[in-house]
Amino acid sequence: MTYFRTVRAALDALIAGVCAHRNVSRAEALQMAGAVLGNMSQQWRNGKTPTIAYGDPLYRFAYLFSHTAVNANICDSFIQAHPDTLNYLVSRLNQTEELKVCAFGGGPGTELLALSKLLKRAHGLGQLQTHGDVNFTLLDNTSEWAESWNALEAAIRADFTVTYGARRDWPFTTSKSFQPFDMTNVGQFANLVQLLSHDFYILNYVVSEILTNDTGLGNVLNLMSHHAPSGARFLIVDRNQDDVFARARRLFQNAGLQEVFTRETSTNMDYDEQASDLGDFYTEIPRHPRVRWNGAFCLIGVKP
Repeated sequence: MTYFRTVRAALDALIAGVCAHRNVSRAEALQMAGAVLGNMSQQWRNGKTPTIAYGDPLYRFAYLFSHTAVNANICDSFIQAHPDTLNYLVSRLNQTEELKVCAFGGGPGTELLALSKLLKRAHGLGQLQTHGDVNFTLLDNTSEWAESWNALEAAIRADFTVTYGARRDWPFTTSKSFQPFDMTNVGQFANLVQLLSHDFYILNYVVSEILTNDTGLGNVLNLMSHHAPSGARFLIVDRNQDDVFARARRLFQNAGLQEVFTRETSTNMDYDEQASDLGDFYTEIPRHPRVRWNGAFCLIGVKP
């Protein structure tokens, strides 16, 4: 599987709904997606907390087209760069036949894409030796992201069927629980233990998007760390900006997590990833999807 082919299948599944919602043709919707991406870029550059209308199907569609593949590649590459974390994920599946993942601010399914390609690769190398379940808990304030996540999951399942045949022969299966969640407000739930006890926690471009409420974000991460089992991994991926990195490191320290790895990279997507695999979405949307990242960092922590 590749990220761009999987994203294209999801876009194919979603475009009709976008057109119906806006009452426009396919060609018009793709032009509008380009304008939306321009608006997103402007908001991310203005130094304030973005107010992007992810509740609008067109905005989710545009984000899926432009950012999901590259963000998945970034996440995947950082996990590969830390063999201890990669081995931990594989061993959890080999030993317990289950890996519990919390995608914090999960959005359209970046973490699903990253771990699916990562674990499929591990299976091909003989590292993943038994069928297991990868169970995602998705925490995001925009519940409509479940629509994009479902489309990506369906595309991954189709790929696995072609590659492996019957589901019993797949290296792993995925499932999800999508929980609408304000990342700065833990008071909305009476009991967070069932939501927050996992093996692997991923905060993908969360710290940089929440610029005005470190206390609320810190309270959530503190609760996650408190309820996590010993040895659980926490991964922050974000823009390599001094203030964002400092905030991420401070969040880990306050949550009592042991920092074990950090890295910064600026590079292109993997050699097998071609944006042209997006087909007419690539040629008709008047902005190209991202295929490289100019400064991203990761921070990996472990619950003692």
